[in-house]
Amino acid sequence: MSSRTRASAALALVTVLMAALCACSGPSPRSLLRSIDDGAVLIGVKADQPGLGLRGGDGEYSGFDIDVARYVVRTVAAARGKGEPKITWRESPTPQRERLIDNGEVDAIVASYSIDSARATEVAFAGPYLTTRQGLLVRRDEAAVGTVSDLGRDRTLCSVAGSTSARSVAALLPGVRSIEYDSYSACADALARRAVDAVTTDEVILAGFAAQRPDAFRLVDMVLPKDTCVDGRLRSAGAPFSVERYGIGLAHGDDAARDAVNAALRQMLESGEWERSLRRAVGDEEAARTIERDGGTDRLVPGIGDLGFLTATSAPCAAR
Repeated sequence: MSSRTRASAALALVTVLMAALCACSGPSPRSLLRSIDDGAVLIGVKADQPGLGLRGGDGEYSGFDIDVARYVVRTVAAARGKGEPKITWRESPTPQRERLIDNGEVDAIVASYSIDSARATEVAFAGPYLTTRQGLLVRRDEAAVGTVSDLGRDRTLCSVAGSTSARSVAALLPGVRSIEYDSYSACADALARRAVDAVTTDEVILAGFAAQRPDAFRLVDMVLPKDTCVDGRLRSAGAPFSVERYGIGLAHGDDAARDAVNAALRQMLESGEWERSLRRAVGDEEAARTIERDGGTDRLVPGIGDLGFLTATSAPCAAR
């Protein structure tokens, strides 16, 4: 074999190996701090949640999550001595959020993103910046549903695929017919058409739909009707079906970005802008109820960055 032939063969082998390496490595997560320094940020949000993340007819986004995202990006940029970056919003459906972060399609997700132990193994969470409970949305003229106990086998409950609410329903209401749509707006539309009997998700999300269409919908508290054993742990009667804590999703292992975002969230709370934004977004009544359940904004600040609730447990069922 001539030296030219050997060189060509070696070059071909290197090309094949490089192609294989690129194919195996695949896309990688983005760095929020690097994007802020570069002046352009991609933020994943919801586009169909009144009060939290809603895209208007003019293409502009509004809502509490949008306000939080803007405040955080602006504050982190200022802390790094940078100008305010340009934000591009990316709609982020519930089942796709972890993939969007992992594939580097967004820098962060601020989209009613409930922190739980499974998700925390895939993404880093800053926050929590809002705590809410699972609730129930029914038609205004639906007199037969006053509590969750009224949802019998002849009733259909709508939730969103991949959501923590859907998992709670499956565990705690095994007799209820459950249907999953790809968005809460689709569930609300189905409720208005009488295709389903109720919608369940976080109260703050449902409050947005109820405020948008007060003549069509009303909220119902969703609490356990009796002591219930779930996954070997005791859940007491009167307790909420679930407590949801919203976080900002970031690339897994990006501790620097997480710490910077947590610092910005604390500043938003301490400045009063957090409460003002929440009241604008969901109304005084829902905002006051949310804040009261958390014991006031003063108690929220120390909770930023504390994810100890992921490992907290209730009493075992045998302890009754």
